[in-house]
Amino acid sequence: MTEDEFRVDPRAPVFFLSYARARHRPGEPPRDTNQKVFQLYVDLSDHVSELLGLPAGSTAGFLDRVLDGGQVWADDLAFAAGNCQAFIPLVSPQYLRSVWCAREWNAFVRRRQVRRPDARATPGEQPVIPVNWSVLGRRRDLPAAIRRRQVFSPTGLPPDIAPQYQQEGIYGLLSLGRNGKDAYDAVVWRLAQRVVRAVDTHWVEPYVADIEELGDGFEEAGDELD
Repeated sequence: MTEDEFRVDPRAPVFFLSYARARHRPGEPPRDTNQKVFQLYVDLSDHVSELLGLPAGSTAGFLDRVLDGGQVWADDLAFAAGNCQAFIPLVSPQYLRSVWCAREWNAFVRRRQVRRPDARATPGEQPVIPVNWSVLGRRRDLPAAIRRRQVFSPTGLPPDIAPQYQQEGIYGLLSLGRNGKDAYDAVVWRLAQRVVRAVDTHWVEPYVADIEELGDGFEEAGDELD
């Protein structure tokens, strides 16, 4: 393929942030229980927009903010999963149990990934960027499709920050308040740089899946690089 063939829809978000939505209790009115996810989304979007020099009004990321999400495969969600260039699952015990999160994962990984000409990608770095959202437990307990991926780990930071992120996850860093702020800021900046590297080194072919095509478990097929 030539560089001219690596086309991206200008309406497409750069990244798709996939997360397990916290549920409100039966009888309670709907409320936004995912404020920490939204904070990460805003901060990450700002950094990615800055690094890529996106014009005003363009979209850096996609986040499904339906308060009781996971019920409708909406057109905007399907378009984002089928056209974004980086997929960021916020891995947690709840995420691994979510059928809806598996469908979002499957909608992205079935798209063909192509390494850009002359791109120098670090081994293991691909457009799927799993992030430690909360305590992951043992790696061997993760679904095989997630386990074979390189979970995001920031580098080039003060020696205490990466271990704190690994132990607490981004959710934990946000929950620690001032004690976790420096680590959170550094990790999200490195994550934004990682997203930009994915865009610079790979192209993911557009394909908008119908929900009927998507399995309920985390799939591996269809995500190999050409």
